[in-house]
Amino acid sequence: MGEVFAGRYELLDPIAMGGMGTVWCILDRSDNQMKAAKILRQSDAASLLRFVREQSMRIDHDHVVTPQSWAGMDDRVLFTMPLMRGGAVSGLLKEQGRLPVRWTALLLDQTLQALEAVHAADIVHRDVKPANLLLEPTGAAMPHLRLTDFGIAAPLDEPRMTRASMVIGSPGYMAPEQWRGGDPDFRSDIYSVGRVGFEMLTGDRPSTETPGIDVDAISDDDPHRRALVELLAVATDEDATKRPTSATDFRERLAALSLTGLAPEPGESIFIRDHFADVRVDQDQWTATPTTPVTAGGTPYSPATTAPFGSAGQQTTANPTMLDRGAPTTMHRPHHVAHQPPETTGRSNLTALVMLLAGVLCLLGAGVLILG
Repeated sequence: MGEVFAGRYELLDPIAMGGMGTVWCILDRSDNQMKAAKILRQSDAASLLRFVREQSMRIDHDHVVTPQSWAGMDDRVLFTMPLMRGGAVSGLLKEQGRLPVRWTALLLDQTLQALEAVHAADIVHRDVKPANLLLEPTGAAMPHLRLTDFGIAAPLDEPRMTRASMVIGSPGYMAPEQWRGGDPDFRSDIYSVGRVGFEMLTGDRPSTETPGIDVDAISDDDPHRRALVELLAVATDEDATKRPTSATDFRERLAALSLTGLAPEPGESIFIRDHFADVRVDQDQWTATPTTPVTAGGTPYSPATTAPFGSAGQQTTANPTMLDRGAPTTMHRPHHVAHQPPETTGRSNLTALVMLLAGVLCLLGAGVLILG
C-alpha cells in the first residue's frame, strides 16, 4: 500500500511531476474511487496562490474537468479531480503523429465548447495546449475531451497576480499579446486553440519563434484539410481583432465546414486506451480507524455544513518531483475536517479565498484538514 494522505487518499501512481506540483493517481478511501490528485507544498507561495485561484474557478461542464475536494497535511496540500483515464491529447499525438481531419475537428469543437463555458464565467484560461486536453478511454470510438488546469487562468476583472512585465503561458501556444504581457483576453484562448488544431493536423509542435501558422505547411490536396487549415490561420492571426470574436463564433465557422461527419481516412486506426487499467488496489490492506475530529487546540470539532471554498486544479511543468513514494505513513496528529461546500459555477471572491487559505495553512501546522 502506498502513502495515505490525510488518512483518506492513498497515493497509487505518479502521473506527472513538475515545478508547481506532482499529479498522482489516487484511491479515495471515502468512496473507494480512483481519482487524480495534485500535491504541492505550502512553502511554495506562488503555487498556493494559483491553487486558490483554481479553487475560485469552479465550472461544471461536460468538457471541463470539475474539481472535487481538497485536504492539507503537515506542509502539503492535495486536491482531487476526476481521473481522465485516456491520457492527454499530447500523448495521443506522440502515439499517432497527426490526426485525421474529422478527429481534429471534433476535438477542436469540444475544446471550444469548454471555452464557451469558461468565457461565460468571464475567465480567460491562458494555457490551452494538448497537455491540458484530457481524454476519456473511448477505445476505437470517437473521443471525449475535457479541458483542465486553471492554474494561470485569469478573471477579466481581477487584479494581476504577476507584474505586467512577466509572461504567463506556454511557449508555442501563447498569443502574441500574451508574450507582450497584455491583459487577459478571450481572443488569446482562441489563438491557442488554433495552434493546437494545427498541431493535431500536422503532428508538429508549433514554433516558438513565429506567430500564427504556415498554411503552405499542408502540402496535400485534401480540400477538407486545406479548409480547416485556412480557418486555423484566421484564428491565429497576429492581429487579435481579425480572429473569431468568441468561442461560439469559432465553433460556428468550424461547423460550417462539415468535417466531423467525414468518412474515416485510409489506414485510419486510432485507439484511446485506458492508461490506468493495470493499476491495482488491494482493498484488504485498508482498515479505517474511526476518529473524533478535533480542532488545532484539541477540543472536539463539529464539521461545518458549508464553507466558502470551491475545489481544485493546478498547472504542472518540468522540474523534479517533490514527493517521495516510500513506505506507508500514518498520521496521528489532531486533524480538522469539514464537508465539501455547495456546488458553485463561475468565480467566487478571490480575496476571501486567499484569506481563508491563509487561515487553513495555519491549521496545517497542527495536523490535517480535509474538505470534500
